[in-house]
Amino acid sequence: MLESSNENLWSTQDEGYQDTKQKEMTLPYTRKGAWESLLTKYVGCGENLQILDVESDEALLAIILAGLNHSVTAVNRSQAMLDQTRLKIQAAGKSIDYLKAEAHALALPDESVDVIVSKNAVGLFPNPTEVYKEWFRVLKPSGKALVFDANWYLRFNNPKFQLQCDKYRLLAVKKGYQDTLMSVEQVNDPVAATIPLSFKRRPLWDHRAFRHCGFQQIEVEENIYKLVLDDPEQTLYYSTPMFAICATK
Repeated sequence: MLESSNENLWSTQDEGYQDTKQKEMTLPYTRKGAWESLLTKYVGCGENLQILDVESDEALLAIILAGLNHSVTAVNRSQAMLDQTRLKIQAAGKSIDYLKAEAHALALPDESVDVIVSKNAVGLFPNPTEVYKEWFRVLKPSGKALVFDANWYLRFNNPKFQLQCDKYRLLAVKKGYQDTLMSVEQVNDPVAATIPLSFKRRPLWDHRAFRHCGFQQIEVEENIYKLVLDDPEQTLYYSTPMFAICATK
């Protein structure tokens, strides 16, 4: 039941949310350029690495990684989401592969992938530890798992955190930024509140989970929202700052 409801989290995206994501992909530097810098920092360019982009919330990372001369495969449990990704990739003039699969059951050979990236996805998985175990299995020796995420749903189970989120959202609205994610979250709140990572502080949880799964080197970069968001979005998400965590096998 949870997995069925969880899939609805990916498919119930309103027009405002999609417009925000399209804007993110077209801005020259404030977002796309910053993401390219982060990916180059952790992944590199020109090495033609085998990279999985697992259920990222839009095609931005896949487009950038393909532009950095890597071989990219977009992975998603939802065929509808894969179809959306395909359209965005084609519109960007890039070429990648596609795989319909669960994040915890990739159906790929052991040690066959150089890098796995994921943006704003792990927090919604009903079995995040199993996901990281599966990623460890398919990564080559010295392969990397690179996660960009935030404590998006912690507020549902933490009243003090909810008050803090509401405070900064109100400030953002006063600055003139339309909170387009509110309508999406209102639809999905009952499901999001039950997902395991809505009870955990991240990236602390991720660090421990990666270590438990056998990853040897783990690097955490907190508050990357200062790089990838502009004002007043930095106000809107001040209480839920995005982080990067890179775990090397």
